[in-house]
Amino acid sequence: MKIKAVDTFILRGNGKQGAYGDLHAFLVRVATDDGLVGWGEADSHPHMLRAAVEAPMLNDVTSGLAAAIIGRPALDISGAWHAMERTTSYAARDGVTRIAMAAIDLALWDLRGKEAGKPVHALIGAARRKKLPYYMTYRLGETPEETEANARFVRDYGAPAGKFGWHPLGRGAREDEAIVEALRSGLGADRALLVDGCNVYDVESAIARAEMMARYDVYWFEEPLRPYDIEGYRQLRRKARLPITAGEVASDVEELSRLIEGECVDIVQIDLARTGMTQALRVAELAEKHGVRCVNHTYTLDINLAASMHLMAVLPQIDLLECQLNANELRDKLLAPKFVLENGHALVPDLPGLGVEPDAEALDRFSID
Repeated sequence: MKIKAVDTFILRGNGKQGAYGDLHAFLVRVATDDGLVGWGEADSHPHMLRAAVEAPMLNDVTSGLAAAIIGRPALDISGAWHAMERTTSYAARDGVTRIAMAAIDLALWDLRGKEAGKPVHALIGAARRKKLPYYMTYRLGETPEETEANARFVRDYGAPAGKFGWHPLGRGAREDEAIVEALRSGLGADRALLVDGCNVYDVESAIARAEMMARYDVYWFEEPLRPYDIEGYRQLRRKARLPITAGEVASDVEELSRLIEGECVDIVQIDLARTGMTQALRVAELAEKHGVRCVNHTYTLDINLAASMHLMAVLPQIDLLECQLNANELRDKLLAPKFVLENGHALVPDLPGLGVEPDAEALDRFSID
């Protein structure tokens, strides 16, 4: 069974997604000469991702990704990854090209699971759990009163934990404490509160915010520093009285290894729409050696979330699964079936492959050239 085609889909929905502007998404479909199809997604600029996939081959070290794998055995996922690495080594492999590789990688895992008639988690290891404790991510308000109402909405939704961040955090110490106080008031004392620091702090202010958040029993403090401030994260983790987590912007094991081996985080975030499953498994292996827990970062669509659930089902050291409560027309209407949330847990998909499929009508409606 050979890879016959690699197709890309740029999607746009109505509305905004916070700091990310218009709703957008990028999907990849890998088809075989036997008619089997797998789906993946990537989280970056959709048009740049498309170029990385569809660019023609110039030579054996400068190629688009599709040209590198068409004709290869469809079930040889490791071979496909190495082929993409090799043929893009002179084509800015890191960055957006690496993220585009993640979408193809996820599609190949989906395809392999469908061919075997098994969920992806059965292909990557023995499942340790059939359900995952989760939290819901939701937005902050413009005022403490609106923020408290948003936290109350997450509580009333039934989520056992809520994460909030980005604007307007970072305006000042008093303003930040008012936000955290409002969040704790709205969420209640019996729900875990997570705060996303959105990369706006320097080391000194992040340490001070972590001390303040510990007084409000914040469960973890996420991404307060710039992504590559390794020494800053090391200092922060040593002084903070609550767990520090980061890693969502990284696209491969080399990037994430800096956080793990540098003793920068208690919990490492893996965004499978940026790493793919193949790299995520390597990151998880490294994290286990260093006693670092793994969680997903999922802001995009349910292909990412499904892949994350398969990964977290088999890992020995995990924490809370991220699910999105922010409105997203693409996520709501494009993919099925929907995941089951019950009693504070998300049920791991058990269908062949990743377990979600785009609706053909919705895919056509949201696709743009």
